[in-house]
Amino acid sequence: MARLSRFKKRVSDRSGFDYYEHELVRDKQSLVGSDEFDTPPSSDKSLGGEGDISQGDMRDARFASITETDTPSESDNPTTYITAASGIVPSFVHPWMNISGSNGTVNITANPQIALGQEGQILTIQCVDSSVTLDHGTGLNMMGSGSLILTSGSIITFYYSTANNVWNEASRFRP
Repeated sequence: MARLSRFKKRVSDRSGFDYYEHELVRDKQSLVGSDEFDTPPSSDKSLGGEGDISQGDMRDARFASITETDTPSESDNPTTYITAASGIVPSFVHPWMNISGSNGTVNITANPQIALGQEGQILTIQCVDSSVTLDHGTGLNMMGSGSLILTSGSIITFYYSTANNVWNEASRFRP
């Protein structure tokens, strides 16, 4: 009975790995394992690495002419400064509204605290500087029927419902 060559050891010229029971194949001048073939075959052409010379202007013409780096005014989301007596007058030009207390902490006393809206409107407010206090009642339906002090970075979202004619709190985030 003939012996099997399953313990036959071969060493790859390329990787130095040992192969048992696998025949090595010739890849150019090297004996390599069947899983070591370059796929696709290696190229003799330059890949454009450091020191290579460019083949010409490869910039996209659509982007080459941009020279203005200012933020377009339609993308600018200004900060609204809030006073106790005036409250918040929503601006729905942007997806959210940046607010800050005028000259320090403001506890809104206006009735309603946020001007009336239309059914289904969503209002997201982000406090960006001095704190603003919102109280349950006077046009607001706050979670837990309490007050919320918006500090810098706080975000609160309301939706308006004509069923109760108030802004209903949907979510809040305080850093």
